[in-house]
Amino acid sequence: MLMNVIHHLGASTQFTDRYKRLELSMNSLTVFMDIAKDPVVKKFKRLLHSLARKKPDQEEILLSYFAFLNSLAENSWRDYLVETLLRTANFFAEAVAEKDVTKISLSLQTKAGRDMEIIQEAAGLSSQEIIEYVKASLAEQFSDRQNQIFEGHIYPENWPVWDNAINCDFQEQSKEAPAMRWLNKEKAALKREFLGASRWSSILDKLAAYYAKVGWGIFSKYMVFHFNEQTAGKLEGIAKPDPVILNQLIAQEREQKIILDNTEYFLRGYRANNIILYGNRGTGKSSLVKALQNEYPDRKLRIVQLKKNQIGYFPEFVQLLAGFPYKFIVFIDDLSFDNLEQDYKNLKSLLEGGVEARPDNVLIYATSNRRHLVRETFDERSGDEVHVQDNIEEKLSLADRFGITVTFLSPDQSSYLRIVEGLAEQEGISIPKEALRQKALQWVMMHNGRSGRTARQFLDHLQGELDIKKE
Repeated sequence: MLMNVIHHLGASTQFTDRYKRLELSMNSLTVFMDIAKDPVVKKFKRLLHSLARKKPDQEEILLSYFAFLNSLAENSWRDYLVETLLRTANFFAEAVAEKDVTKISLSLQTKAGRDMEIIQEAAGLSSQEIIEYVKASLAEQFSDRQNQIFEGHIYPENWPVWDNAINCDFQEQSKEAPAMRWLNKEKAALKREFLGASRWSSILDKLAAYYAKVGWGIFSKYMVFHFNEQTAGKLEGIAKPDPVILNQLIAQEREQKIILDNTEYFLRGYRANNIILYGNRGTGKSSLVKALQNEYPDRKLRIVQLKKNQIGYFPEFVQLLAGFPYKFIVFIDDLSFDNLEQDYKNLKSLLEGGVEARPDNVLIYATSNRRHLVRETFDERSGDEVHVQDNIEEKLSLADRFGITVTFLSPDQSSYLRIVEGLAEQEGISIPKEALRQKALQWVMMHNGRSGRTARQFLDHLQGELDIKKE
């Protein structure tokens, strides 16, 4: 049918005009203009340019078609454009973050709606239409003898095609972090709106609500990040963050309450303190911080991991975070300093506000196995007594610069067995209680002492042992 229409209209008239109009429209985006800079979209525009020639260059069309197809890989073109809308920074998303969507100017809404209709038209261009157009233009442009070069694998009818569906399926993964599960569920719900909309501009309010609730750009794709001073954006998303949740951190009620209360103050916009979590290895310090993201996925909280040796970048780092409408917990794990390291001075100044004033949307949560963070050496204890004491006191006071210190103690035998029993119940491990307790105590004697981590390692071993017996 399409082939007959193309022949009737003339391959070099109406359709070339349409492709040229769409190419120019893509170059006229205003609110979502950065979409046109996307590498795949740029190849799509190059394909449009080759299709829009009044006298088509068939070789150029072939090369442009396959360059676009290969860059798209296994993605659906329509789905890719929707994803690009979500992950690309734009004026509309920034405006929604700053004010209620009902207060966005009519001018901005009109521009955004126009852009969405242009993007929708681009998303609707199918490979089948292009193939039929190229077949018709080949027949119109060349004689049968001249056309022989475009036979076989490179004859348009044999070209592979791209999918134009929108992937809005949502399937919960048992081992997926709850924060990522929430994010993917929100995204799937928005995609269903795109799928059901005859005009994408009609769901501008749905897109605005998504931007306001979830975010845009890299924040619509990831919930946990790490700082990378080598990359342009400085923040890199972690695709598979730790799925740990608070209920899995048993016998931590006191510690959790302190940290959850402080985090709640922070998320509500009240004053909150930086926190140092101190305790022995395996007592759940790091896990508790990571679990916060899974506890508050819908509160615009993001956790950013900062390595100890990156503390010197904090002035640059904090300026970056201050510009985003999110709440950030900067997580520094296993914090301690050797005598020769000077980063502790940067951290101390940071906590006091001497390096860069900490913005209201940033808190620092750090963990350490050492109460005083900085090692004392024998050399420091020699020399002038007053100077030595001042030097030692300066270093040992670093932990005091955190507003709250939460101490994590190794569990006693009763608490350790409570952790084991609780985790076994969560994992569905069913063996007699006394046998479980006896095995758990035997494991402690042969391994790393009592801790939440030891309990977790014991249960992983026990689960494997039980699974093998079932074979």
